Amino acid sequence: MQVELVAYVSVIVAAFGVTGAVLYYVFTLRNQARMRKTDLIMRLFTTYIGKEFQEAEAKVLSLNVEDYAEFKEQYGPYPSEESMHIAIRTVGSFFEAIGILLKRNLIQMDLVTDLFAIGLRWEKLWPIFRGLREQFDEPGLGIYFEYLADAEKKVRKSVVKS
Repeated sequence: MQVELVAYVSVIVAAFGVTGAVLYYVFTLRNQARMRKTDLIMRLFTTYIGKEFQEAEAKVLSLNVEDYAEFKEQYGPYPSEESMHIAIRTVGSFFEAIGILLKRNLIQMDLVTDLFAIGLRWEKLWPIFRGLREQFDEPGLGIYFEYLADAEKKVRKSVVKS
């Protein structure tokens, strides 16, 4: 009887030990995933506040055109090495990448909206992207940037309603 009790208790202790180890492993994995996502967003933010991006963004924010024809009239046909064209590629590519990460659920929209102002950049660049889509017959050009801007709009609307 004593041996059976010891065996029974040892099985229970082993089961608790295994359960504890599994729980520890699960919590560690969750924490690592959260840390990787945090690291990713902070690296993106570091790019966002960097001098090169800020200079490009300032150019984009100064852009004042109604459509692609007016853009071509002021800055020449796209693409070129003209500084406004480079600024558009820099800002557009950055937000396109964030849109891809969001679409793939690799980044959280609340973090994106807390750190980046997307709508204004999209409004400035939408006429250009629309014209480029037609010029290159490429309807997917800037599609993830547009996806990101639409997602931000939905978040902002829900915040206003709250």
